[in-house]
Amino acid sequence: MSLTQIIHITFELWSAAFCGIAIICVLATRYQDRRKSKLLGYQLLCNALLNLFEVLAYYFRGNTSELGYYMVRISNFMVFFLTHIMLLLATNYICYRMGNKGGKGTELTRRTVRTICIVGIIMLVLSRFVGFYYAFDEQNRYYRLNESYWIMLAIQITGALVLTVFTVFHWNKLKTLEKIAYLSYELLPILAIGFQAFIYGISLSTFASTYSVLLMFVVYVIEYSERTVSEKQRIQSELLLAKSIQTAMLPHAFPLFPDRKEFDIYATMDPAREVGGDFYDLFMIDDDHLCMVIADVSGKGIPAALFMTVSKTILKSCAMLGNSASEILRKTNEGLTKDNQTGMFVTVWVGIIELSTGKISCSNAGHEYPAIMRKGGTFGILKDKHGFVLGGMPDMPYREYTIQLEHGDRLFLYTDGVPEATDRNNRMYGTDRMIAALNRTPNESPKKILETVRADINSFVKDAEQFDDLTMVCMEYI
Repeated sequence: MSLTQIIHITFELWSAAFCGIAIICVLATRYQDRRKSKLLGYQLLCNALLNLFEVLAYYFRGNTSELGYYMVRISNFMVFFLTHIMLLLATNYICYRMGNKGGKGTELTRRTVRTICIVGIIMLVLSRFVGFYYAFDEQNRYYRLNESYWIMLAIQITGALVLTVFTVFHWNKLKTLEKIAYLSYELLPILAIGFQAFIYGISLSTFASTYSVLLMFVVYVIEYSERTVSEKQRIQSELLLAKSIQTAMLPHAFPLFPDRKEFDIYATMDPAREVGGDFYDLFMIDDDHLCMVIADVSGKGIPAALFMTVSKTILKSCAMLGNSASEILRKTNEGLTKDNQTGMFVTVWVGIIELSTGKISCSNAGHEYPAIMRKGGTFGILKDKHGFVLGGMPDMPYREYTIQLEHGDRLFLYTDGVPEATDRNNRMYGTDRMIAALNRTPNESPKKILETVRADINSFVKDAEQFDDLTMVCMEYI
């Protein structure tokens, strides 16, 4: 095997491998535009096969065995055949990418190039039997029949020129990168074919085709990346809008009840993502009854936020009808379990405080224990009676209990994102640290208490990613 053959085989194998990698990349992004991905994938596949058949043609060149006899003839035929198929696929791909920009000329270009390629393939098949394009000597080496070889070259060049005219005609409608890619796709093989017609033994057309199709692949990847970035920006924008909507749904204009002197209350909700499933609600049922709700929906992100909206609406509606705390949970559970095909659920703590007496009627649906501080004392966990989560199973009963607040007492409510906040070593913040943080400033305002706890959580987790939503409510009975 000569040095020229070795060099050609090396480059052809490298080109085939590169096309194979590109095919995998196209398959990985095919959901963006299946037809475009399919057309480009077919071109890459044809180009890989073209390179492999070139390898076989060079490898078996001069091999006079029976295997060599057939392999040389099959491989050379397939090289010319795939060249026509590549032109046909290139036309369909470029015309498809042009879309409506091409107008009527798009279909005319397709039909013209298709007709040229069919004529070329028919003549190639006839040449296999008649032998007016190329032939093989007694050493089983391929050689051209120069008088008629130009006919095949003219057919290929004509098809490429038709596609080039189509591209130039719509020049102003193309991006700069598209112009470079399309013209390389169309003109480089023509130049290579013309150069190769005068110099035998150097196969430039296959290299030119490989470079051109890979350049088109680069355009495809850049376009995919731009589309992906644009899609991410759109999603991010929509999520920020959703966050604004969700924030607006929660009571946030503190002080919420500036005219009420019986209590002071403050709440925060920090979602792990742009939107979350945690929520709280604070509203007056009547002049003497304040309803406090804190809840945690299973999951995170958009699904949890949607389920949160439904849960919050039902809970408030049931409370405003004058139901007791346990009845609020029972009726909300019935509403959430009906047609709940998502399998989502929500933990809820609800309390209705009679402001004139400090008596809170409470009910807990699988939520975290509240923490309470008596005047002059410290915060501690109040282990109340839990019921089942809302939305999990229908016809579930919920127990009700009471908390008697005296003037100066404080109540702290939270979701599991607080004790389960995690640092880089996967250590959890824990309830004990939370209670310790609460007791650093037990006599401060509810707002200051929540700020102290949040600062302590931040100090603990440092730069670790927030795993869960963090929601806290603190109330002082004055």
